[in-house]
Amino acid sequence: MIISLVTMKGGSGKSTTAMCLAGQWMIDRKRVALLDSDPAATVLRWQQMGTDLADIQTRSVISTDLASVAYNLLENEVERVIIDTPGFRSPVLEAAITVADILIVPVKPSPVDFQVAADTIELIEEIQGMGSSTAIRILISQCNNSSVIARHMRSEMTDAGYNILDRQISTRVAFAEAALSGSTPTFTHPGSEAAIEIAELCAEIDSIPLHKEF
Repeated sequence: MIISLVTMKGGSGKSTTAMCLAGQWMIDRKRVALLDSDPAATVLRWQQMGTDLADIQTRSVISTDLASVAYNLLENEVERVIIDTPGFRSPVLEAAITVADILIVPVKPSPVDFQVAADTIELIEEIQGMGSSTAIRILISQCNNSSVIARHMRSEMTDAGYNILDRQISTRVAFAEAALSGSTPTFTHPGSEAAIEIAELCAEIDSIPLHKEF
């Protein structure tokens, strides 16, 4: 399974989500790999800051060879390939969209970010074609569960017809503290609300039916 995290705006939580998913699936004994196609190399830098995630296969691929690298990993018994993408349109972003079984669009709960998410999904449909069976899901990130704006944005996006993941990534100190040591809350804060969110998000993604044919 190939999961690409895509958004046309920086600061939406792509890299954080990629690292958290990889860490949880590793704990769940899934063979996982990370492909960093963002020139900023956030995922690579994050991993190199600590040891908790050191055993995860991580590569920088900023060319259209991305698809062949991802397929090669799957052929060599990797079960989950997670792709972190640049926050702007480029050939490698288009490759990450084309190759994905699941596309996750992180969005912060704000009107501007909602519009960026809508633009991102429009781009996905342009690249893949309207008839594509690739699963597209919006992930609400960096939110306060009790805030009115988070509930309002979820309602607005649902009414607009977008598929939104039930689980979300909340604003929690545990994420920032874990990142300082090149880790994720799954390792640094086991049993915390942040770690539970990550585990539940992984389980929800695993439950998404896949219909893509190669």
